[in-house]
Amino acid sequence: MLMKLPNNITNAVLSKYEKFSIALTGCMTTDHALKCCEYDFAIATSEHGNELLHVNDDYAEILKISTKLNPYRVAIALHNMQIINDPSWTLASLKQQLDTIIGKALSWYARNRTVDALFYANRARESAKSNVLLSSLWLKCAAYHYLEAVLAHNGMRPMPTHMLAQLRSLTDKTASEGITLASSCLGLERANKSSVSRCMEACIGLNDKIKQDYSTKIVVKKSQYLYDSGMYTDCYFYLGYISRNAVSSLASNQRALRDYTHMIGIAMDLTTDQSFALKLSKELLDSCNMLLKK
Repeated sequence: MLMKLPNNITNAVLSKYEKFSIALTGCMTTDHALKCCEYDFAIATSEHGNELLHVNDDYAEILKISTKLNPYRVAIALHNMQIINDPSWTLASLKQQLDTIIGKALSWYARNRTVDALFYANRARESAKSNVLLSSLWLKCAAYHYLEAVLAHNGMRPMPTHMLAQLRSLTDKTASEGITLASSCLGLERANKSSVSRCMEACIGLNDKIKQDYSTKIVVKKSQYLYDSGMYTDCYFYLGYISRNAVSSLASNQRALRDYTHMIGIAMDLTTDQSFALKLSKELLDSCNMLLKK
């Protein structure tokens, strides 16, 4: 059952973008949405720059898209979109097109994420003997990419806040071994009230310093909700995912990585166990190669 779209949210978006084609996207078009989730709206426009609207206790994120983009680049983001306003039938025609290519788009995404996982798992293996903290970082990056690939391979669009719920819902038994391995790489067994509290503070600070945009407001709301709800494993996973995204923009900047080493270590709860990093990076490499063959 889909979460009902509140009138105040709809009115706030329409009052500002009534001349544009608008669609609800994201987790609010699925049965995974939580009370902490923002309402994602895609606006068909040639304008640039996304925006976050604050409506009472909720957030509405405005994602501006160009209909001139390659459909494969927006297919996953707009999958299952619910059209709210479409005066020129722009989104209606786009939706018909996207429905025919979503399978290929997910397959393409899955392969790319698997290749990313291979890249980071190899970096983790190579750095395990010289810099175990860095190896632990790359291992976690690899695991997140791998799990994104698994979901896409099974026809799902990965949603950071809900990825564990999505993974639990999979009926593909052949994926269970790889999911268990990736979960071990992420250290999900260490998720508890204390560890999540440490990760949360560091993750919010890291995201704010690196991203320097409105995304931190969303991270704060979601992580606090998951924490207060006792969903420590989901919160731990989400915080690590957000930190992974922030760190990815620094992956080739060694100086920046050094500057943020302490904060990254806490935010992603990195381990200094060399044998752990070396063993799991090798196993994850094997799992990635197996996924590519599917």
